[in-house]
Amino acid sequence: MDQRAPPGTARALDLEERNSLTFMLQGRLIVLGLMAVWVAITLPWERSALYLAVLLAFLLLGVIPYVLARRVHWGTFAIAFFLVLDAAVLSFLLIVPNPYGLEGWSPQMNLRAPGFLYLGVFLVYMALSYRPVLVITAGMAAVISWSVGFLWVISLPETQFFSSRDVLGAGLSLEEALARVLDPNAVGFARWVNQVVFLAAVTLILTLTVWRSRRLVLRQVAAEGQRSALARYFSPNIVQEIADNGASLNQTKVQRVVVLFADIVGFTAITERLSPDDLLDLLRDFHGRMARTAIAHDGTVDKFIGDAIMVHFGTPETRSNDAGRALRCAAEMLAEVVQMNAARSAKGQEEIRIGIGMHVGDVIVGNIGDAQRLEYTVVGDTVNVAARLEALTRDLSVDLIVSQAVIDQAYESGADPRRLVPGITPGESVSVRGRNENIEIWQSRQRD
Repeated sequence: MDQRAPPGTARALDLEERNSLTFMLQGRLIVLGLMAVWVAITLPWERSALYLAVLLAFLLLGVIPYVLARRVHWGTFAIAFFLVLDAAVLSFLLIVPNPYGLEGWSPQMNLRAPGFLYLGVFLVYMALSYRPVLVITAGMAAVISWSVGFLWVISLPETQFFSSRDVLGAGLSLEEALARVLDPNAVGFARWVNQVVFLAAVTLILTLTVWRSRRLVLRQVAAEGQRSALARYFSPNIVQEIADNGASLNQTKVQRVVVLFADIVGFTAITERLSPDDLLDLLRDFHGRMARTAIAHDGTVDKFIGDAIMVHFGTPETRSNDAGRALRCAAEMLAEVVQMNAARSAKGQEEIRIGIGMHVGDVIVGNIGDAQRLEYTVVGDTVNVAARLEALTRDLSVDLIVSQAVIDQAYESGADPRRLVPGITPGESVSVRGRNENIEIWQSRQRD
């Protein structure tokens, strides 16, 4: 792993490297498959059988390290070992004349044939490994294998080895120079240098490319880790807004938002009957269920206030179905409490009841606090009314109180509150502390 990899990215990077093994094998299968089809179509059987056998050998050279690399202790060593074999076998096939080729074709001619470029393809293929060390290993294996083959060829008695000085500095005429260079047994030192430089350059470029790709993955993984960490403190829609345009959250604005409060009824008395551990388990279960339900309906979880949760719909941007989603969310919150009570009852634990209050109106939306501690929230009269409607659920012995304004907005968006919240009915107007006029409400009762 990279030395400066951010904490927590080792597993993600290891997964990418393991996936790269699959990509390498798939790439090899596709290329060899296409070559097999081409060989079978274009060559007679007596010649294609040899080529197909060679392709099968290369397939095995890819499958075996893939299988071994799935075992942790064989990983990089297994792949590197078979990379050396790949380069050695490929160099051998490119230099040693094909027994089914033209009679008199020499290994010296193979050194300057275009088949050498297959080593470049081999190196490009290694970019799929996602490991710079393997790209470097493949490049070194290609250079060494080809150089060993080159040394073998120039050691042959019929080889006419020459350097650029032997041609350019010997005073030869053009015809004499061409005759010497194009001789079937001629091998030029400059050609080998150019080939090695080519392989080294491709290796360097691919190594830098893979290294840079790994750094990009590390940054992406680190960013995802930061997003996950933020998601523990902010709702996903706010995390997305921070990632896309965090500066916009610093600009407070007034917009129409549906605010929902859900609270455990009689929580103070419950705390007296539970141990600290049981109380903490209760709050975690309750908060978790309520938060998941809110997020499932694209609500923004603003905060947890003791045993209560505050959620708003219409942030960071107002949507036409905010009221409908809020009503559906409230209904599912009540259903979640039923399931929660069933689980608690099966364990012999005390059941709970909740009250939910909801109101809609203009609020101030944005970050509040100072440079050391910011909180994305909504403030205004609408928030106060929603909280007081939730408190009224105790006095009216109901589970849910929704202002008429929420109902009207739901109808305007084409939603039917009676279908979204089974059992919801119009209630009498109620007096809310801090307001001169009564508020028309709807209510739902699921209590015994």
